[in-house]
Amino acid sequence: MATPREPRVHEPEQEAQDVPEPPAPTLRERKKAAAMRHIQQTALELFTEYGFDQVTIEQIAATAEVSPSSVYRYFGTKEGLVLYDEFDDRVLVGLSHYLRQGMSPWEATEAALDLVAEAHFVVEADATRERVRLFFDNPSVRSAAYLVVDNIVDEMAQMMADTGRWSFGQGRVLASAIIWPFVAAIKNWHEDTERPWIDHLEDAIATMKEMAGR
Repeated sequence: MATPREPRVHEPEQEAQDVPEPPAPTLRERKKAAAMRHIQQTALELFTEYGFDQVTIEQIAATAEVSPSSVYRYFGTKEGLVLYDEFDDRVLVGLSHYLRQGMSPWEATEAALDLVAEAHFVVEADATRERVRLFFDNPSVRSAAYLVVDNIVDEMAQMMADTGRWSFGQGRVLASAIIWPFVAAIKNWHEDTERPWIDHLEDAIATMKEMAGR
């Protein structure tokens, strides 16, 4: 059994330590996140028990005691119930904030991931691991994921372009160089769960930094 580690993505430089954290989510945002978390957790339990293909949106809604329209409004599709990550918004807000503070894309990404590392991969480790399993075990989820990743890449690219330090095209290249190693780290974790997730992530970051320095 792997020994738990402190869920820190990196040891920041002094300059990064001096940068204030982004604002916390509002009460409205927290209430929405709680409602979506309840629906998603219900869906994950049903997927685990009966299989992804056998469960319908209507069954999820009935079990979660919400309307099917609420499920569609929040998640769009059944695949979206697996792909939605409540921590993504926090990471993207943090990324935008740290980029505006002058950090490099990698520094900003590491600092943004630090905001959610413990909650995502320690407190919510079981749910995260089940979503990863469903992702890799179901082709329809993996297909839908490409569009999600593509949208996130462009959102990150726009954040970089908004700083005035890069064009949108350059931002898209940089964002892709960050996101796809992250996806690879998730797959490595899926295939080697004995090692903590944070080890796989740190390996991916170190590898990309080494390549960038060549």
